[in-house]
Amino acid sequence: MIEEFSQIKKDFQFTDEDVRNIIKLKPIFEKYPDDFIEKFYDFILRFPQAKTFLKNEKIIKRHREKVKKWFLDLFSGNYDLEYFLKLKRIGEVHVQIGLPTHYVNASMNFVRRYIIDVIDKEVEDRKERNLYVASIGKLLDINLDILTVSYREEELSKYAEMTKMEKKIYGFAKKFSDVIDLFILIALVIVALSVFFLFGYDLYKLTFNIVELEEGILAILGSLLILWAVGELMTEELRHLKGGRFAITVFVGIALAAIIRKLFIASLGSNSEKKAIDLLSYSAVILSLGVVFWLISKRESKE
Repeated sequence: MIEEFSQIKKDFQFTDEDVRNIIKLKPIFEKYPDDFIEKFYDFILRFPQAKTFLKNEKIIKRHREKVKKWFLDLFSGNYDLEYFLKLKRIGEVHVQIGLPTHYVNASMNFVRRYIIDVIDKEVEDRKERNLYVASIGKLLDINLDILTVSYREEELSKYAEMTKMEKKIYGFAKKFSDVIDLFILIALVIVALSVFFLFGYDLYKLTFNIVELEEGILAILGSLLILWAVGELMTEELRHLKGGRFAITVFVGIALAAIIRKLFIASLGSNSEKKAIDLLSYSAVILSLGVVFWLISKRESKE
């Protein structure tokens, strides 16, 4: 374990000179822990799932104290095995509670920016500032590396437990899943092009008076609504391909857009009895989809 930590410091070229530079920053940053924790919390509470992990005041209080201590320890100058093991335990806790690595990376980026801003404000000499920023940057990179290594170990341990056949099936399923995602994206592009054609056709009918002005405008608005919904679906699929979670509400949104377009057109019907039945039917479907959309959105916000 000692050799492993020593190798990490060598890999990041973290030297005794860097340690001396960071120790010089200690008197400066001892004035900032309260300011840091307030701004840090303002930052992390913007995360959509922040309240999932910070559920109550007791957890928040304990977390604030732990983060403040970690922040002050950055400038302690004691980067030994104990420091290494503390970071490793923090990473393991992150894995246990299911905290996404994205949040860890984003938070570390905030810490880096905060420290650089303070150094710029407190240190006048430009050369000295650059040395301090370089040294603390190496230490933050080491922290991030150790904090996220637990995620890699968790993935590897799960994969290592699989049999040879399970690994083959897993590999095939992963590749097949990627092919399906790519196929869906291509299909969405084709659908978007089709909606462009529909919009052009509606515009053509309006321009050459094939349909009445009111009906043509409503048809065009309906086509634009569907095009917007397809665009949202493509955005979500691209986010999913990058590792994000797919939003089911987008599918419901597309269905709503399609039915609303039908409602627009049905409102212009000439047969009053048929028109009333169509309007009631479409309104009932829109109400049902609206309730489903609200329920899914509420569940996703809780998750």
